[in-house]
Amino acid sequence: MKSLNHRMDDMIFKNNYYCLIAGLPEVFWDDRKLALSVNGFRELAQGALKEEDVKLMELFFLPADNKQVLRLLNKMAPDTNLETVYPIQRLEDEITEPVHSLPVYLKQFIADFKGEHLKYDVSPENVLSWMYYDYLMKCNNKFIRNYTEFSMNVKNLVTALTCKKYGKEVAPEIIGDNAFSKALRTSNSKDFGLAMEYPYVERVISLVGNTNLVERERGLDLLLWDFIEESVVYEYFSIEKVLSFMLELMIVERWSKMSSESGRKVFMEVVDKFRKSFEFAEEFK
Repeated sequence: MKSLNHRMDDMIFKNNYYCLIAGLPEVFWDDRKLALSVNGFRELAQGALKEEDVKLMELFFLPADNKQVLRLLNKMAPDTNLETVYPIQRLEDEITEPVHSLPVYLKQFIADFKGEHLKYDVSPENVLSWMYYDYLMKCNNKFIRNYTEFSMNVKNLVTALTCKKYGKEVAPEIIGDNAFSKALRTSNSKDFGLAMEYPYVERVISLVGNTNLVERERGLDLLLWDFIEESVVYEYFSIEKVLSFMLELMIVERWSKMSSESGRKVFMEVVDKFRKSFEFAEEFK
């Protein structure tokens, strides 16, 4: 049964953003030159959206704050390249002397980390990701809840398949407590007993089996793209349409950056780190 907040979400009057959406450029899956950057859109939207909808948009930028907080808690210098929602000084102040100015999950993680009693028995990075996804899935916006769960499921499935392939224990790498996550932790079948209920599982299994990592990553992003498109078919000028544009822009911008030499270098560094973490037995091209 839906919670009261979730039921009201389906009925509540939504803000409409006719001028903002009408003025946005079209974004296509195969775009490589963008008329608007993610940062440019973020600034534009902050000036056009109602305060409550700005907060919804910022939820998708909190992973940068998560990374920054982990660095600070581990006594590392802040990464000034991270485009966080909250200024570095505020994050540092919250760690030193909490004043309750951060999202509840982040405040709780900081307190738990300092008290050496994390909420889940996984790595600190996975604990924070788990708490972040839980936080978004309690949002009173249905689109955000659905996208968050879908995204988490796909990432968890990719992780589980990779762990199985290279003989690494699956359970400690899975986040979340929904039925999908529980199946990944407990099932030994090829599809974890999920393919019948979740049609996209077979598509993910096929993509993970692709030895070309660029094609694999493109395929996974296309899966997210398709989900976003299907989720807003009947949305035209709502915050959901604004958020869908932003999420698609994030995907396209990521790949437009990869087309540059520096982008390819960063991508291969990520691939190399990934390869070493699983101690690939096969030669990597």
